[in-house]
Amino acid sequence: MRPNIDQQRQQLMRDGYVILREMIRPDELETLRVSVDAIVEKAKVSSGRVTMTDWVDKQTGNVVEFCFDDRIFNFSRQLMNAPDAAPLGMWVLCSSGTGWHRDIHPIDMAPLDGLQEDIESNGPPYVQWNIALYDDNYLHVIPESHLRRNNNAERKVERRFGVVPLPGAISVDLKAGDGVVYINAILHSATLNGDNKRRTFHLGYQAFGGRGFTHFFLPATMGIHFVEHLKSWATERCHYFEKLHTKRHNDVAFILRAILEKDKLAFENGLNWIHRSEHARMTTLVVLSKIAYLIRKYKDSEAEDHANDPCIQSVTDRFTASELEQLWRRFVVLDSKLQSDNEQYEPLFQSGPMKYFFYEMPVDFGVKNFIASWDE
Repeated sequence: MRPNIDQQRQQLMRDGYVILREMIRPDELETLRVSVDAIVEKAKVSSGRVTMTDWVDKQTGNVVEFCFDDRIFNFSRQLMNAPDAAPLGMWVLCSSGTGWHRDIHPIDMAPLDGLQEDIESNGPPYVQWNIALYDDNYLHVIPESHLRRNNNAERKVERRFGVVPLPGAISVDLKAGDGVVYINAILHSATLNGDNKRRTFHLGYQAFGGRGFTHFFLPATMGIHFVEHLKSWATERCHYFEKLHTKRHNDVAFILRAILEKDKLAFENGLNWIHRSEHARMTTLVVLSKIAYLIRKYKDSEAEDHANDPCIQSVTDRFTASELEQLWRRFVVLDSKLQSDNEQYEPLFQSGPMKYFFYEMPVDFGVKNFIASWDE
């Protein structure tokens, strides 16, 4: 008997991951394998990962449709306890091999303590998936590490060391058709697959309308350029996903405009809308500060940078360069409280040395203090 969604949600919060057996039915497995191999062959990639939506066609649309299926979409939404959810990208992993790390980069996210407070109080706003088309035991995780800092043993390790033994680490043993869903803050790694064939779906779903807000603002969504290859239900679902992202961009622009104009009531209403819980609101405010920094940085920029993409520009275009300078001044006090006078470094994050704190949130500084700082 399979556990119910409440039990699986509890397991995700406790351990940081949940394994789901036989997500892919036996009668689907070979069809998906054939389609995935066709995509990989078309992409001319033998290792690394392939973005499925860049190479899908009429014959291989079933791989995207599987990732939109309620086994993933609706389950992700329920697991995050959110009214809505949307995928951020879909890939096929063709090889493996990476050292221990968290998928956290404090340069454009909140410090880990704030992210973990938000997860613990409001549930995860994002979950990642690995779904195996062939037996796959390459992923390793350290259960319960998603809600704590690195310990002393982990602080002695660098990602470049590979999958070195660490206390409590386990291998996630997936048989063909099994899946694992996990919180991206968990410490994880992947051993080399060697000569073994690897074809594993890798994707993420983000929550919309939940108790908290997103932990990161992606420069680009999955898009809709491939929907002509999908069945009508999947096309409709994809368009709906884009509407969710567009609504989020509009909400962010509204709040940033309120901050710019020092409209306290509009700001508070906007914050209440995107972060409905009373807990961990400063985490969302820090994320908004990172968005404000990015749109200021890339205003009228032609930089060939992965961050300088349509989602950033869709918000940037609503402000003049002068307004973005003024907007950033509203965040200067908060931004200063997120930094040290000296460079910081903590291993196993997706960041190098920098002045931003890896762990610590601002002390004795809340939403009311942020509003008051507009006039400093």
